[in-house]
Formats: sequence, C-alpha cells, structure tokens
Amino acid sequence: MSVININLFSMMLRRTIDVTVVLPDKINDDEKLPCVWLYHGGSGDHTEWLYHTSLVDTVNERHFAAVLPEVFESCFVNMNIGDKYESFVAKELPSTIHNMFACISDDRKYNYVSGFSNGGYGCLHSALKYPSTFSKVGAFSAGDKADSVFVNDNSTKAKNRILLFGDKDIHNTDYCLTYLADKLITDNKKALAPDIYHACGSLDPWLDMNHIVRDYFLEHNDFYNYTYDELEGLGHEWKFWDIELQKFLDYAGLPVVK
Repeated sequence: MSVININLFSMMLRRTIDVTVVLPDKINDDEKLPCVWLYHGGSGDHTEWLYHTSLVDTVNERHFAAVLPEVFESCFVNMNIGDKYESFVAKELPSTIHNMFACISDDRKYNYVSGFSNGGYGCLHSALKYPSTFSKVGAFSAGDKADSVFVNDNSTKAKNRILLFGDKDIHNTDYCLTYLADKLITDNKKALAPDIYHACGSLDPWLDMNHIVRDYFLEHNDFYNYTYDELEGLGHEWKFWDIELQKFLDYAGLPVVK
C-alpha cells in the first residue's frame, strides 16, 4: 500500500499545509476508489490515525482511499479569529485531491467523512454544511460545540473558545450542528441529507453532549438516516475509535475484500 505525505499550498489558508493520502496496493486502470476523509482530534495531527489504528492494513483489505488533513486545534471550522479550515477541508482540499489522484472518486456517493472527538464534531459539521460533498459521516465521541458550557473567565480555555467561535452563544449559528441540520430540513433537502453513524463510549466524559446530538437526530429520523452505537466500558480513547472505524466502514458499505 502507499502512504503519501503531501505538503501542499492552500489558497484558503495562504500557506502550506500537511495532508496524508493512503492508497491500497493494487489499483486497476481507470478505477475510481471510494474515499474516507479522516479528521483528527483536538491535540493531534494528520498522522494520528496512522499510528493508533490499523488504518494502513484496513485501506488495503477494504480497498478504498483515505485522506487525512491537518487542521491543528481548529475543530475543522472557519475560526472566528484565525484561519478558514472549514473552507479548506470541505471545499478546497477535495477539489485538490481529486485533481491530483485520478484513482479517487469525486462522486458524492463514494465520499465519506469520519473523525473522533474534535474531529467527530468537525466531520458532522462538514457533512451537514457541505452535504453535496459527503454522503456519509462517521462521528465518534462527537458532541455539539454549541452545547459546551462557556465561561468568559480569561482562562486559556476561554481564550481558545473565543478564537474558534467567538464569545457569544453559538446555538443559532453555523457553528451549531443542530442548527445546520435544521437548515437542511427547512430547505427540504432530504436528498442531500448525509447518512449519519454516531458512536460514543459509555465512560466518555462528554457522553451527555453526545446524547443531546443523538436525541436530536432520533427525533428527526423521518428526515435523517441515523444510527447510534454506544459501547459499554470504553471512554474517550483509541481502543474505542479503532473499533468504531471498522463499524463505520461496514456501515458505509466498504467490506473486507482481501
């Protein structure tokens, strides 16, 4: 299999940024591979999935492409004060990758986005705001940042929150997952509603935030194709995310073929 590390120039970010692409061993002429876009956690980077899971073997066994972008601690959004990472990962990067790799399908039907923790929120955000780009989303340990308690106490945590989202309530903004989901319903865009696989460990310290997201989508199951999985005895950890990645790939229709 091929693990390709790319340092590309982003027009959205106005600088270079790291991205990793993983391809299977054998690719037939003119083949168009399904693609899974994998988002990292808050303190991680584009290599996390490589080092903590069996991703490289999985790409080969299930015969798909994986793209791992680097966004630092941006939560994959256009920051209130900072860079436009959302525009980079959901608009610019797919176009760039599809132009660079003819073997990767640009068909929405075969492009899926997944992530954990901050990247779990980020992949839901990308799929709901850019539903014409991704058809399925696998969000692990993924609450809505709008439901996180914010106290403007001049702490480092508060300052980071202001950089990302500002200092106001974000429930009725594009930073809020349920706000974006409501917009798709209001605009009657059911054909573009992404299929959602959502999972959290029973010991996750942010389980309650995951339940808020779960309850919203279960209440709107006439519009969204939504599946929730909760594993007992596991928390905010790689053991859980590795298990759930395999379950999401099954859900997405990428079976083991080798």
